[in-house]
Amino acid sequence: MLILACRVTDDYLKGAWNFVKSVEKKFGHPEKILCPCRSCRNLSHQPVNEVYEHLVIKGMDPTYTQWYFHGEDVNGDEEMVGLNVGGDAYDLYRAAFMNDEAGMEEPTQMADQKFNEHLNDAETPLYPSCKNYTKLSAIVALYKLKTTYRMSNRCFNGMLEILHDMLPSPNHMIKSMQETKFFLKTFDLGFEKIHACVNDCCLFRGNEANADICRKFGASRWKLDKHTKKIKKSVPAKVLIYFPIIPRFQRMFRSKEMAEELRWHFEHKRGDGKMDHPADSAAWELVDDKWPTFASDPRNLRLGLATDGFNPFSNLSSTYSCWPVMLVTYNLPPWLCMKKENIMLSLLIHGPRQPGNDIDIYLQPLIDDLKLLWNEGAIVYDAFDNTNFNLRALLLWTVNDFPAYGNLAGCSTKGKFACPVCANDTKSRWLTFSRKFAYMGHRRFLPSSHTARKKMSWFDGDVEKGSKPRIMTGRRIYDTLENFVNEWGKSSKKRKRKEDEDEAMMMWKK
Repeated sequence: MLILACRVTDDYLKGAWNFVKSVEKKFGHPEKILCPCRSCRNLSHQPVNEVYEHLVIKGMDPTYTQWYFHGEDVNGDEEMVGLNVGGDAYDLYRAAFMNDEAGMEEPTQMADQKFNEHLNDAETPLYPSCKNYTKLSAIVALYKLKTTYRMSNRCFNGMLEILHDMLPSPNHMIKSMQETKFFLKTFDLGFEKIHACVNDCCLFRGNEANADICRKFGASRWKLDKHTKKIKKSVPAKVLIYFPIIPRFQRMFRSKEMAEELRWHFEHKRGDGKMDHPADSAAWELVDDKWPTFASDPRNLRLGLATDGFNPFSNLSSTYSCWPVMLVTYNLPPWLCMKKENIMLSLLIHGPRQPGNDIDIYLQPLIDDLKLLWNEGAIVYDAFDNTNFNLRALLLWTVNDFPAYGNLAGCSTKGKFACPVCANDTKSRWLTFSRKFAYMGHRRFLPSSHTARKKMSWFDGDVEKGSKPRIMTGRRIYDTLENFVNEWGKSSKKRKRKEDEDEAMMMWKK
């Protein structure tokens, strides 16, 4: 075997050369293959000649005894179930720490060394005779316990200190919350803190990245001290937290199992008119017909966006508002796509006031990434096919309650034109004494010969002769709003309707 053989013998050299050549032939002569040497450990792709040099100079990874990454068949279901290179810690660190995409930038020597240090540290038993927990699994289990039962940091620190003293010495139990955060930081996907105007009129990014005041209201980017009225230069007045979506999509495809599941929709469509999954919907078929190039690759993502506001302090007397913006990946099978671990938090909009109609300002970074994924795409490594491909994505729809729908779509959800389906044909009537609108005209949707159309006393005293309104198409909405001027930001003055304003524009807020 290559693992145990002496690397200076002719037999070893010949065996190493035959190994790389057989792998190259088996996978169709790719430019690079996974390198199984002691340093690379199947974490990076290298040219065939370099893989051969690594095997001669560094030797084969001693834990890699079955060459399943290089085409060797594994016999027996039980053997396959237990198949895991270096355990769960290896898989976690491989997905979180390494860039294993073929043809992309390879890990540096320093990164390899740091990875190995983390891996050895994570796979260390909690104490010498411990068989159930490693350092990593113990920390993850305790941290999950903390979040489930809402333990304070102080309580968690005390529990860690007691556990450290209770366990046999020597042990590797972490003693504080600070050490736990530092240890788990390796798996952090990262996020961006983007400063926002307190009036919700702009984000301080792009051309406004270095500005100290917003152009529209002249409001300071920084928080004012309530007592001294002085500006605190280092404390922003409002912050948007953005979790970049492209690196997270790239990481999804690094998992072989997840990369396979993301193709599920392509092979499991129903053809009997019933709907088990969004892939059976009319909207999905419309995308397939309108953009066949996009639909031809089942790995291209189809997403849904959902958002709503809530009070994180569970206190009705507090006016604080928090709006998470979630993305749902509908490529996954129905039993996976709505699981909480597969719903992606992309934005967190928080502050003393809800964003309202100005939520578009906060969606800018997400929209920029979605436009990039639609127009150009991003190079992603597919662990299932062991290839690179250009990933594209499309936003199918949004999922909201009715008030949030009005904020996102920009249409009115109250008042005279409250129905987004009927639009300007909404039949509303102002009740003078109740001081609110009542909405009539429901009989328009009945067949023209329906008897209820003539029942005047049952309804509003009139015979219904109208027909149901036409649903607004995307083209019609675009033509209506093409010259609409948006007034972002919350000012003290309310926007007044002009007397000569077109009725078609009256239902739109932005």
